[in-house]
Amino acid sequence: MSRERKKQEMTEAIIDTAKRLFAEHGIEAVSMHMIAQELEIGQGTLYRRFANKAELCFAMLRTDFEELHSNVMDYMKENADASGYVKGKFIIGELITMNAKHKGWFEVMSSQMDLKSMHPEHIGQVPPPFLVLQSMIAPIFAEHTTQDPFAQSLITAWCLNPILIRVFQERGYSEEEIVEHFAEMFFKELK
Repeated sequence: MSRERKKQEMTEAIIDTAKRLFAEHGIEAVSMHMIAQELEIGQGTLYRRFANKAELCFAMLRTDFEELHSNVMDYMKENADASGYVKGKFIIGELITMNAKHKGWFEVMSSQMDLKSMHPEHIGQVPPPFLVLQSMIAPIFAEHTTQDPFAQSLITAWCLNPILIRVFQERGYSEEEIVEHFAEMFFKELK
């Protein structure tokens, strides 16, 4: 077996083990040390692949982000004539659904993310899923006169902020109501 294949298999084993441990014990209770012990590997082996739990969560979500991107691109093609509001509302709905599915993971990613890396001058450091999400939102703004990169980043941040979504839900808002309010806030002028 090639060295690259062994590396890939170890990365997959780490991700699978982390998913299982997160499901069994909760994401906050699982440490990187616990994952390494479960796999019977050194912590250095684990940290060479993932610097922290946030990076590990991003890797675990990669497939979901790819599926989200595919769903959004398919929707955009099928609804090319729809207003920017309708397109934006669809994306917000998809993001909030993903947030609900993986809220614990997003909480860890949010708590461990370096916010300075989100600034355009550090674009090489921005986590790839956020670049993908911003690339889905940018064309909606490009179709209209509003082209505000700050607003595009804000939409992504708000929709994936598990604490904010939880606060709205605790106040009695359904996912559908949250989507509607976010769409009105960010895409109202694109109707």
